[in-house]
Amino acid sequence: MWLQMIILWLVLRVQISIEARCFAVARTYSIGRSMEGRELLVVEFSDNPGKHDLLEPETKFVGNVHGNEVLSRQLLIHLAQFLCTEYLRGNQRIQTLINTTRIHILPSVNPDRYEVIGSFNLGTNNAQNIDLNRNFPDLTSIVYRRHRQKGHRTDHIPIPDSYWFGKVAPETYAVMEWIRSVPFVLSASFCSGDLLVSYPYDLSKHPQGNDTFSPTPDQKVFKFLAGTYANAHQKYKL
Repeated sequence: MWLQMIILWLVLRVQISIEARCFAVARTYSIGRSMEGRELLVVEFSDNPGKHDLLEPETKFVGNVHGNEVLSRQLLIHLAQFLCTEYLRGNQRIQTLINTTRIHILPSVNPDRYEVIGSFNLGTNNAQNIDLNRNFPDLTSIVYRRHRQKGHRTDHIPIPDSYWFGKVAPETYAVMEWIRSVPFVLSASFCSGDLLVSYPYDLSKHPQGNDTFSPTPDQKVFKFLAGTYANAHQKYKL
């Protein structure tokens, strides 16, 4: 127990120290609290922290959706440290990236179950025993239905009322409100435990055929992004 508390304290100190070292281009803010009251802290990098600049892309990176995915959490903390350090060193590529893009890094979506690192089973879901990875509304099925109906838009689909009848974890709700408040154009969720790049749509058009090819209108863009990431990885390439 004391070990987990020390680790959480160190993580908080790291995020605060990044803001202190790179105060001109970094800030730390909270998007809400977990089931057990822990803050969901985001580190933001921008040449104008805290403000959306017109036509400047907003991106977000999240990790530790499952409590036992500790590697994804540490990876994003190191990314934040790297961006801060390299910006101060005068790394032109990093300075250009931060000066032209607003980057939001949420290392831990599931801080409550991060504390039970030693147990694979207990550490997956949140404190309500909800799998946060599958707690978001399924809009893909609605898109498929609308594709079959002429005259129905498939963008800007509202969340169905039926979704709110189920259990919506506070962590899930916080991320949804975050997405509503910031016009993100690119997002990535980092997991642990497998070598896989998954991008929309990851549900089949046909419930009985999970291997059916189901491309999105932005299939080429998603495939390019996935390929760029995979080919830069040391363990696997496309």
